[in-house]
Amino acid sequence: MNDRMQEIREKVQDAELVLIGLGEDFQYDWRVLLQDKRYQEIEQEIRDSEQYVWIVPFLQKMVLLQGWEDRWKLAYDNLRELIKDKNYFIISLCMDDRIYETGFEEQRIVTPCGGFRRMQCDANCSGELTEIPQETYEQVIQYYRKELSLSSLQEPVCKLCGEKLRFNQLGVSKYAEEGYLRQWDIYTKWLQGTVNRKLCILELGAGLEYPQIIRFPFEKIVFYNQKAFFYRIHPMIYQLGEEIGDRGVSIKEDPIDFLIKGFVK
Repeated sequence: MNDRMQEIREKVQDAELVLIGLGEDFQYDWRVLLQDKRYQEIEQEIRDSEQYVWIVPFLQKMVLLQGWEDRWKLAYDNLRELIKDKNYFIISLCMDDRIYETGFEEQRIVTPCGGFRRMQCDANCSGELTEIPQETYEQVIQYYRKELSLSSLQEPVCKLCGEKLRFNQLGVSKYAEEGYLRQWDIYTKWLQGTVNRKLCILELGAGLEYPQIIRFPFEKIVFYNQKAFFYRIHPMIYQLGEEIGDRGVSIKEDPIDFLIKGFVK
């Protein structure tokens, strides 16, 4: 195990609480779809028609269910091993939902950007989320397998107002925050319990896409809690503010690679 990871392990073990922030650089690499010959064909087929763009997230979900690269799994496994038996909370900007399949306690996770677990009305007419229509999902899979034609696919719609259904992800026209707000309340109450207590913070791959969710709040937490220690790991934007002083360490590295290599003995 390298020296830096050993240092982090010791900080984590010494801490009373551990806060983890998983940023956009921790998310599954959707470019794997571009390497798929059939997906390339689909991209050509729907390129000139916005009518069928809605099938792309269904294909992304398909890729996630079929399997994912070992390096992500190993990184999550190592992170779980690092914080096992600790009082932790994880806030993740990743929309791939993998965090929910890696052995962490769901009540200790919040994903404010949403994911693939539920859908919402594009107009958010009711503030309610719906289950993914399995018939639609199966039709997209059949189309991918060339068992159905593109024209036979029907986009799912809201049963209340008739607007299009979208995966509950940040970026839809009227994002339904109801999908994560309950967990966010649990997270904020957990944070209140970190005041003036030994807190170890690991920020992994959080860039400047949504700095108001992880980067800026984490820095503020460390600034006010003199018993907190902060590790920021990012391949490019790894710098820490001067106000953190000697209570933080910045590491210039890809967070996935760091978790994998850091545990090599």
